[in-house]
Amino acid sequence: MEPNSVEIDKIAREFDGDACEFCERYKNKGLSRSSKLLLRFILDNRVRDRSILDLGCGAGGLSFELLKEGAGNAVGFDLSPNMLSAATELAQANGFESRAKFELGNAATSELPGSDIVVMDKVLCCYSEWKPLLKNAMEASRMMIGFTVPRDAGLTKLPFRLALKVVNYFQKRRGGVLFYLHPLGTIDKTMRESGFTRRKKQGSRFWLVFLYSRI
Repeated sequence: MEPNSVEIDKIAREFDGDACEFCERYKNKGLSRSSKLLLRFILDNRVRDRSILDLGCGAGGLSFELLKEGAGNAVGFDLSPNMLSAATELAQANGFESRAKFELGNAATSELPGSDIVVMDKVLCCYSEWKPLLKNAMEASRMMIGFTVPRDAGLTKLPFRLALKVVNYFQKRRGGVLFYLHPLGTIDKTMRESGFTRRKKQGSRFWLVFLYSRI
């Protein structure tokens, strides 16, 4: 089941409004703690000359950091036109306009270019239906997939779920994007059945970061 158009439009509108904030935050502070952890996981493997596919790329910060470390090129997909404008502006400012390309599209349904490394940083949780997005990402990945999801595990699981219910209550009242907790065990099984092996998993304060590679 694919995400409906109402949900997709809602995501696009919300992140359109956040684009300037995301852009300024990256310029002033760099990546968030969990994004830095995902970056480190990827950099522990060889990235020089590898192709990057950044799904839900936002302002493109993770793509730019990988390009700085020698990745060959990066393609980003996002639902927000304003985010893509911010990413294009940052690519020019960082001298990556010839190596970074950003496209408007739903990563769950768009035709994605085959790439060595696919990243989804805080993206799965925005989709009520995760399977089409993950399937599309796996089919595009030649080597690795890294992603970040809410920290729905361990001792913090119950209080985290309660806190998320409160957040979603207010998000729903204001017509904002809801955040979804998807079954991590089922995601892992889906990845393994598609030929991927989990290499790394680590939590930050609110997020869990995973890295999978093809067997």
